[in-house]
Amino acid sequence: MKRLALLILLVLFGTLIRSTPARAEITDYEAFSLIPVQDGGRVMPMDSFARLRVLQFSGKSTFEKKPAIEWLAKMLFDPQSCQTDAVFLVNNPEVLEAMGLGDLEGRRFSYDDLRPGLDKLRELATAANEHEDGDRSAVEKEFIRLYYNITTFASLGASFRFALPHPDFTITNAALRAKMNLPEGQESFSFFDIYQRAHQFAPEIQQISEKPPESWTDEESSLFALSSTLFNWSRYYQGVPVPMLPVRAHGDEEWVSPWDKLSLGYLDEDSTREVTRLQDMARAWVDGRNVDFKLAAHDFVRSVTSRAEQTRELTHTGLELRYNRLDPFYRAQVVYGIAFLLSLLAVMRGGRSLRLATVILVLIALIPHSLGLIWRMQIMGRPPMTNLYATFVFVSWICVVLGLAVEWYHKNGLGAFLSAASGLVILMISNRFIMQADTMGVVIAVLDSNFWLSSHVVAITIGYAGCIAAGVVGHVYLLQALSLPAEHPRLRGTSLAIYGLLAFGLLFSFVGTMLGGVWADQSWGRFWGWDPKENGALLIVLWCAILFHARWAGMIQSLGVAAGSVLGVIVVLFAWIGVNLLGVGLHSYGFTTGVAVGMWIAVAIELLFVGITVPIIYARQTAANMTLHD
Repeated sequence: MKRLALLILLVLFGTLIRSTPARAEITDYEAFSLIPVQDGGRVMPMDSFARLRVLQFSGKSTFEKKPAIEWLAKMLFDPQSCQTDAVFLVNNPEVLEAMGLGDLEGRRFSYDDLRPGLDKLRELATAANEHEDGDRSAVEKEFIRLYYNITTFASLGASFRFALPHPDFTITNAALRAKMNLPEGQESFSFFDIYQRAHQFAPEIQQISEKPPESWTDEESSLFALSSTLFNWSRYYQGVPVPMLPVRAHGDEEWVSPWDKLSLGYLDEDSTREVTRLQDMARAWVDGRNVDFKLAAHDFVRSVTSRAEQTRELTHTGLELRYNRLDPFYRAQVVYGIAFLLSLLAVMRGGRSLRLATVILVLIALIPHSLGLIWRMQIMGRPPMTNLYATFVFVSWICVVLGLAVEWYHKNGLGAFLSAASGLVILMISNRFIMQADTMGVVIAVLDSNFWLSSHVVAITIGYAGCIAAGVVGHVYLLQALSLPAEHPRLRGTSLAIYGLLAFGLLFSFVGTMLGGVWADQSWGRFWGWDPKENGALLIVLWCAILFHARWAGMIQSLGVAAGSVLGVIVVLFAWIGVNLLGVGLHSYGFTTGVAVGMWIAVAIELLFVGITVPIIYARQTAANMTLHD
């Protein structure tokens, strides 16, 4: 009985502990997610801002499997609790050694982990920043990136400091509190609490400053100290994010942070109401008052959107939020992955059912893939290619469609494999560029033309896709040729697919190059200037033309065309990415920092693949021909 009673007491005690939360938590972030914020040259919902910051810090768009918006709210309203969050990605362990933190293990660290080495990191980043970007080593670039992320982290932590009580604004003098009409029974107040009442006491503070300090009363000393602290805070926190208040300056609309708005020294009725709603929102989050948090955020959004300029970005914040929530390209990538596994089974075992299942999965994956492209175009008001990340997403979509066309024509599983493989692999590669390019921001000047984006850039990118698809099928041909005779029907079908895809890529590359020349003539006064990007496009056209002429002249056979299509992938990589690594020319706009190693690895793999398979296949085919003639 005693043991049973003890067990019951332990269970009750454990239940009591679990049922007593430390603090109520906010669960509804819908209205908060829709708050418009200006970042990267455009207005976006707070949800996008949160994703970009978490991605910038950690390389992931979520934190501990929770939405980025929840982490950002904690960062804005309770920054102290985020100092132990392992949110900082360190790509190079030499950075930790240089900071004197070589004993740390892993790739992601918290602010507290890195705190002992911050002074050293500041020195290293400052020294690295004195060099030109092209002269910096990979470690020096990592110094700058990590230091920038940590300073951004600290700035975010100060963004809502105006809204929450702080010891600097503690008023113990009851008479002064009553004089300022502050709540009774409270001694600690926020910057904004005092700011709203400061103008009433400006004449009195001026009079106090004219008297000798030793003659001040306790109330006068407290008031003057409060005024000094208010002034120092308003100057110290200038430039702190997050820009979420639209203001008119010289006829143009600009977005400023609450701190910058407060530092201007004047709040109109709208601004006062909006900053008050932000303070209500911050305090509701701290107290865990879910309904009050949601209502304050909703009132703020309604006020700001009613008086801000109705730009495309502002009117599409809801659409962008749905885009973020759906995460269409990730969903498409998952389904493409399953389809890829089925396509491998279909290739190894054959069978109509596996091939049909692969095609169905590819079509299912194509729905979110297409929806994501359409949504991006609606949000930006631009064609699908505006930066390097967007070109990868579009090229993968074209390759999937080409694969479905090949499957419809040949009905042998080859096209289904092409669709699944290219959809999966190219979308996976695109993830490498999200952190640098997926801001859907303002298009750079050289691309600021919807007509030419819709014609020249689209045509060139479709040409890339055609050549990449031909290269994928070329890999399949070489693998098939390792075990099949040269005249096998499956090899002939694969060879025909390569010809068709190469012709497709050649056509669009040629048309895109010509259109680019016309655009260059209109923009820069010359049709051709031997710019690296122009040379890359020409190289694709010449490579495809060489393959076709060599085949028609009998210089190479299907094996040579297949090998040439694989090598064509290298040509496309140089035209697509490689020329941007040079950092010169009028077309250097690819955001390719840090991808040179990956590109050269891909080039080495392709050369190795061709260098191993082609001699083996050629030897087998030569031996087979000799046997046949004997």
